[in-house]
Amino acid sequence: MFDNLKVKSKGSKIEPADPPVSPGAKPTKKQIYQARQNYGVNLGACFVLEKWIYHGLFIDDTAVELEATKKSVKKLGKDDTRKKFEDHWNSFMSDSDWDWLESHQVTSVRIPLGYWEVDGGKYTKNTKFEKYAKDVYKNAWSIFKEKFIEKAGTKGIAVLVDIHGLPGGANGDSHSGEKEGGDAEFWSSQGLQLQVCDMLKFIASDLKKYDNIAGIQVVNESVFSNDTKRQRYYYGAAINSIREADKAIPVVISDGWWPDQWVKWVQEKQSSGNIGVVLDHHCYRCASDDDKKKSPSQIIDGLNNDLLTNLSDNSKGVDIMIGEYSCVLDGQSWDKDNSSSKRDQFVKNFAKRQIELFNERANAGSYFWTFKFEAGSGGEWDFKTMSDNGVIQSPIGFKGKSVPDDRKRDEILDHEFNNHKSYWDNSNKNEKYEHDRFKDGFLTAWSDSKAFAEFNGSVIGRREAWKDARLDEHIKQKGKGKHVWEWEHGFDSGLKSFKNSL
Repeated sequence: MFDNLKVKSKGSKIEPADPPVSPGAKPTKKQIYQARQNYGVNLGACFVLEKWIYHGLFIDDTAVELEATKKSVKKLGKDDTRKKFEDHWNSFMSDSDWDWLESHQVTSVRIPLGYWEVDGGKYTKNTKFEKYAKDVYKNAWSIFKEKFIEKAGTKGIAVLVDIHGLPGGANGDSHSGEKEGGDAEFWSSQGLQLQVCDMLKFIASDLKKYDNIAGIQVVNESVFSNDTKRQRYYYGAAINSIREADKAIPVVISDGWWPDQWVKWVQEKQSSGNIGVVLDHHCYRCASDDDKKKSPSQIIDGLNNDLLTNLSDNSKGVDIMIGEYSCVLDGQSWDKDNSSSKRDQFVKNFAKRQIELFNERANAGSYFWTFKFEAGSGGEWDFKTMSDNGVIQSPIGFKGKSVPDDRKRDEILDHEFNNHKSYWDNSNKNEKYEHDRFKDGFLTAWSDSKAFAEFNGSVIGRREAWKDARLDEHIKQKGKGKHVWEWEHGFDSGLKSFKNSL
């Protein structure tokens, strides 16, 4: 009961985060890493093992990482097991892999981690990994920083730190690392939640020195629930714990397969300012019984109406990302309408439509599942295969393009401003508008977009948080007034116009 009250108390009120950009200043490299739109990929089965992706460390028919670790320690001892795991982490990404990611304009990697790997296993007390973490996993955190964060930084690639495995599991799936099936026990243990909150504070503090951290994800695929009370308390406590160490780092939460309920929660918590949260949605069309009943063409045609739709106030104020997606459809779908005979084209169409909609509706970007497989190609689950086959490519594609000069900017601004002014003046000739606000918003968005583009062709991604920060600056300079919406229209026009000009 005491722990329950502590979690509730810790998470009940969430203060606004520091703005994603300093008032009156150009964005820094760190701020661009934290706020750009990402074209990314997951490094699945590296630090959180999944047998279907990398099977080599699973012995004696084990199915999850905890079992594999237990059996390996029993057979080989702790030191040899540690060496075997460290060899896997150290060799997972070669120099050529990082070069390939850079050449394919990948801007971020989402790296699933288990709670047992953080800071030498320090946060495993009273968990199923406690017996093994401080021996087998004692160097995992330092390897993660050196071989992944630091290496990614040399390529201009950000790292999204994804706490994929929580004690007891945030869902009943094997990728929790502890078990295959059963209840999501994490949500019923406030003691474990408080322990994880301490861990998140450490992560935020320890990684603050790096520029290229895209965010910290506090849970992966939270179990679907009609009553989200436990998730709400944990999310609040987790956010506040991170904010004790870092006021600005984006915090990523799972939408629990029901995005609108979390859009509303974030909107409610942001009544006094942006809290720096990104909502993570996963897009799979191969698992549910409903999707299996559909043909590939039905699934593709249906994406527009079932992907991130019907969100409260059109998700105003909430930045959204796609943490996982693939090009995979179920075999039952391929059996319909002779679809297998046109499989390659359907896969391309499916990928293209997903990426188009992600680009429109998930402004913080997307991460394919997954990068590589131990036994060759993973087919439509395989990022490298899908990229090399021309199925997927970056929707951003601005790297190397020249930025428009001021003359071009002013020409576009004049056109957009005149259209704005003409429309509203003709709509209500008696209204005393403040059209200069439109110009201010446009020029702010254009200037910021230019700064992003000059860093490896980046694009502003967390547009809601960024817009809130710049709007707050504008209001402090020019006052709020009834026509502040004209600044917002100008800002939106500036973002769109800059993007279209490249």
